[in-house]
Amino acid sequence: MKKICFYAFCSLFLFGAQNSLAQTTDGVDSFKQDKDSWRRKEEQVSQDTKKEIVQKIKDTVSVHALNNITDAEQIFCYTVEKASKEYSGYTLDGMAITGFCGMLGQNDKDIFIGEFLQKDESTSNVVAKCMIEPKIMLRFVKGVDYTDVLLSSPCHSFSIFYGGKVKPFNAEPSANIINAFVTVYDKQKVDFVSPALLNQVMPIGVAQTQEQKAILKEKQGNAPVRKWDTQAPAQQPTQEKSAVKKGWNRLKR
Repeated sequence: MKKICFYAFCSLFLFGAQNSLAQTTDGVDSFKQDKDSWRRKEEQVSQDTKKEIVQKIKDTVSVHALNNITDAEQIFCYTVEKASKEYSGYTLDGMAITGFCGMLGQNDKDIFIGEFLQKDESTSNVVAKCMIEPKIMLRFVKGVDYTDVLLSSPCHSFSIFYGGKVKPFNAEPSANIINAFVTVYDKQKVDFVSPALLNQVMPIGVAQTQEQKAILKEKQGNAPVRKWDTQAPAQQPTQEKSAVKKGWNRLKR
């Protein structure tokens, strides 16, 4: 068991190091990335992501919430803690944001899904006798929709937030994996800077630059984005030669 946990921790450390924010100087630079990083090519998708999510999670979490996780185009990491009534700073799902801890790459995403969503033994049906201790919040973004997942330690659990609802899972059996995630990403924490304040939030869904248009064309092929723009106009019905005279008071015979 120790070997398995050590391997998981080392894997997370190596993968996390690749996504490290050491090369950045502040929260603004943290959002910079390679222009091709969002692409999900077939060769990049792990076989693990094709496995089924365990039934007890599928039965209690919205399919849309789970699709945001498995098909996420970006995954943002935030460090969080409980927010007091007097707290007036930035919050996420009612918790105080204490920092930005980077973005998860494909490898760490596969580890998360494989360990927490696809292994029945990773969670326990026993009600935990402890209070959730917020540490890391992962935001899985797909389009303009998103699902948040809170990692708690030392009361080991993960909670899925979606559509105003939250579903917690006792993850004591996978405590070492949670601790590994928390340890690796907490070390990458930098001060949080509001993306809205910096005009970095633009969920408009329209290609505005030539580079964005090229990406869109490559991803969607030659199919038009708005198909109704290319639809042929509806043909007007031809009038019959024996049509009756027009008039609002004419009866149809």
